[in-house]
Amino acid sequence: MNFIESFNSAIKSLKGNRARSFLTMLGIIIGISSVITMSAIGKGGQKNITGKLKENGYGKFTVYADMKDENFRWKYLFEDEMIEKLKATNEFKNISPKITQRIYSKIKDRFEIVWLTVATPEYQKIDKVNFLYGRDFISFEYNSGEKIVIIDNITAKDIFGSPQNALGKNIRLALTRKDPEIDYRIVGVFENNFEDYVKAMGGKRIPRFARFPLSTYERLYDNASNYSSIVVESKDPSKASEDMAKMKNILENITGVSDLYEVKALSDGAASFDNILSTLNLFVTFVAGISLFVGGVGVMNIMLVSVIERTKEIGIRKAIGATNKDIMFQFLIESIILTGLGGVLGIILGFILGNIIGKIVNIPPLFSITSMVISLIVSMGIGIIFGVIPAKKAAELNPIEALRSE
Repeated sequence: MNFIESFNSAIKSLKGNRARSFLTMLGIIIGISSVITMSAIGKGGQKNITGKLKENGYGKFTVYADMKDENFRWKYLFEDEMIEKLKATNEFKNISPKITQRIYSKIKDRFEIVWLTVATPEYQKIDKVNFLYGRDFISFEYNSGEKIVIIDNITAKDIFGSPQNALGKNIRLALTRKDPEIDYRIVGVFENNFEDYVKAMGGKRIPRFARFPLSTYERLYDNASNYSSIVVESKDPSKASEDMAKMKNILENITGVSDLYEVKALSDGAASFDNILSTLNLFVTFVAGISLFVGGVGVMNIMLVSVIERTKEIGIRKAIGATNKDIMFQFLIESIILTGLGGVLGIILGFILGNIIGKIVNIPPLFSITSMVISLIVSMGIGIIFGVIPAKKAAELNPIEALRSE
């Protein structure tokens, strides 16, 4: 019996017991669809959450003065003159002082921390925000010292009821809880990129953000003339690592001191979180894949029952010349067809479920052709693994005893 004959015989046998064949495949269908669905939702969520963070940090890095060494603690902080020297090298796309500190705002009858970032025209290009309402600071506002601010949409919603209502209104901010609050006019509301990140980690407190122009900050606070760090954008993002080393060399030439500054890529944090999500996604997919093992046991069980039911048929086939190899091959083909067809139906069901669940949880699923092909190969492999024992049992039947069976 050749492959075609074995295949046709297997199809005929499976068609003869349609309901049982479908129920046997059900375990494989559920297993494969679970793997496809969980994998697509997991990858979609991973891309959705870390994509923005990675995109914002790609090709950008921060340079810190060594704050641990008391001898250098204040002497080698970044000043405007040093930043101008770095810009004059024309080696980097954008360079800006980086000042971030906690301030406070009274939100729903309690003082809450708002992370303030000081903005310059260069900084706004390096660390871009997605404006939902209003606008960014315009040129003269960077030098006017006006009490203006842009805030994130979460803070705007909590204070003013909705982000769009915040435009043109004043938000009251204070340097410490004891300092008097000062009104700042809101000119723009931007998207808080940490909302998805915090929710994915199971947190409830979403950090709040605000940005002043540097001139506004300098007018209010006296300690703005020296900067502990600067942020830099490479001309070619793919060469950020080379630029980080280049920046250290330039700073050593300017100061005449080696190993004084440290550089760190802005995408490092996003990459670490991405690794955590990858591991979590792999674990969830593995758990979903356990149902495949259960489905494989179901296939083996039904195939063993089939061997018992068809003992006489096996005896007749051996009597007219079928070899043990032919019998084993036929049952193995039946098992592979069952799990392979179950795999195809599972992929289709997983695709449908992934899209439905993605819409419900507002995460665009990310389907992978490679995952689908691997799932199909695994399902057929399960057919081979769990079909071997029934096929071997059928092949080893004594033809005379098989013919006597009822």
